[in-house]
Amino acid sequence: MQDHTAKGTKGAKTEAHATEGAPLRSLRPLRYSTSNKLAVQYFTHGPTLAYRTYGHGPLPMLAFHGFGRTGADFAVLEQALGDRCTLYAFDLHFHGQSPGYPERADEPFTPKELAIYFTAFADQLNAPKVLLLGYSLGGRIALSLLEQVPERIERVLLAAPDGLKTRPWYRGLATSKLGRVLYRRFVVKPTITHAIIKTLRAVRVMNERMHRFLMGQTDSRAKRQLVHDVWLSYRLIEPDLAYVAANAVAHTVPVHLFFGTHDRVIRPASGENLRKYAPKAIGQEELPFGHALLTAELGTAIRSHLG
Repeated sequence: MQDHTAKGTKGAKTEAHATEGAPLRSLRPLRYSTSNKLAVQYFTHGPTLAYRTYGHGPLPMLAFHGFGRTGADFAVLEQALGDRCTLYAFDLHFHGQSPGYPERADEPFTPKELAIYFTAFADQLNAPKVLLLGYSLGGRIALSLLEQVPERIERVLLAAPDGLKTRPWYRGLATSKLGRVLYRRFVVKPTITHAIIKTLRAVRVMNERMHRFLMGQTDSRAKRQLVHDVWLSYRLIEPDLAYVAANAVAHTVPVHLFFGTHDRVIRPASGENLRKYAPKAIGQEELPFGHALLTAELGTAIRSHLG
């Protein structure tokens, strides 16, 4: 596999960028992650994303994290997978070391745009096909890529993935001008929204874990801004599950779902929303965890599906 990080003068590492399909050299040096002491690298093809690399195995795996997290979360999988895979763990837009694109609240990312970006990254690796690993929000990205470019995908592994259940209320708010105004108001004045969440919990329409999750994700202005930016900029990333499953069958792409038995955010039962279209091509298993599924045990479970 080709290392696409450019080498600068005197051995200094620089970013590798690609614009209009042509690789360019950046003079800006890499920044380093203080959390895991690994270099944070950057790839540009239209937008720019930061990523970290774990492992040295022959199988290239693109990994996408959950909401409010970073690609550093995938370090826990290196021991189990590092000799089989090289994980390219991205910081999604607005997260970690990746830049924010606030204008995307009005001009959201499209499925085709993300497919072009990650296909360009695979091309830079000289990888005809890649494995995809998506956790929570990152699962929605992985599903979208299987919908758009199945011919470039070897296998898909999804851990507690978002994207398996449509949310009409979310789509309605995110796609209407009034809804976007309400989102912006929520960032500054969350009182009414928090009151609604508490009421839903009080009448037991919402369970305690979901209540804690939502309140924890919106208890500061910075967190509410992240909700606004991510939900609005990714509002078009809603894969058609029937089409995703059809692509998995037509292109012989194995898909495996992992869920936490005790997960109350994305329940194991939601896997059936995808599996019903292609039960023979899409497997599912549970691990004894909640929603925090990026664990050493997940790495061991993933390894068993790599052949």
